[in-house]
Formats: sequence, C-alpha cells, structure tokens
Amino acid sequence: MKKQMIVITTFPTVLMSAWSAQAQQAGLSDYYLAPVEAQIQSNNLASSKASAVAGTWLTQSGSLEVQISNCGEALCGKVSKVNDAGNVSNMAAMGAAPTSMPATPVLGKTIMEGFTPGKADTWSGKIFNRADGQTYACQMRMLSQTELEVTAYKDKPENGRTQVWTRVSNIITAQK
Repeated sequence: MKKQMIVITTFPTVLMSAWSAQAQQAGLSDYYLAPVEAQIQSNNLASSKASAVAGTWLTQSGSLEVQISNCGEALCGKVSKVNDAGNVSNMAAMGAAPTSMPATPVLGKTIMEGFTPGKADTWSGKIFNRADGQTYACQMRMLSQTELEVTAYKDKPENGRTQVWTRVSNIITAQK
C-alpha cells in the first residue's frame, strides 16, 4: 500500500471537515487527523485570547493609555495617550522609585512586546517602565472583559508588582 503525506501549516477550521473527508479517502484514519485538529483548535483558541486582550487599556495610575494589538506572532502594546506627562510619581507602583521623565518621549513608544500565550490564561512578554527606564519580564491575564492584570517582575511573577488596567472603551461608555 502506498502511503501519502499531507502537510498543513495553517488551515481554517471551516475547511477541516472537507479536508478530513479527502484525507480519509486517501487512506488516512482519524488517528492521523486528531493531532491536526488539536493544533487547529489550539491556534483558534490562542487567536480568540489575543482578540480578548486586544484594545486600549488605561494603566492603574491613569497616566497612560496603551493600545495592545497583534505584532506578528505575538502581542505588543504602544502608548496611545499620555495623561500626566509631567508626573511619574504613580509609576512607583511598578516597583521603581519615582524619577524624572526619561529623555525619550513615551507617546507612540512600544512599551510591551513579545507577549505569547502561557499557562492558565496568561500572556508572557516584556514591559518597559518609564519611571526607571528599565525593561522587566511581564505577565498579563484577563480578570474580566474590562480588567487586565499586569505583573512586572525580575525573577518570578510572585515577587513582582501587579497593576489592574481598565479597558478604555468601557470608561468612555460609562461617562456617556
């Protein structure tokens, strides 16, 4: 019996059933299809999680609005608004003593990068703290549709500093 190999890199779920029928006609059993279906479901889940996190978020201190979006294979966040350009005293909540503003402007700066899905509905990447000019490891997770928990740390998340960010669109809706 001649064996056939079918390679899939990215495949929409809606086409899976049609592909499954063709694969079975080619002599491939469900045993061979299960890992492919699991990978497609995993990719769709990661994509839906990214969609949930994507949007504009107000930091706990209220000093910045950060636009989180897809950047290639990961998520990143750029500063879309600065609410207190001259006051970084609230930035100490991320673990640094207040200092004067860094020389580089923060508006438009990518302060979150490389966020990929992790365990227990978390995303892991790096975050820039404008109070001390340092970049830290970071985890974020959705607490609800309106709240995002952001934890910056050096060694372990348990030893880090946590903020709860609020989705901006919900703040605007609440003010109307």
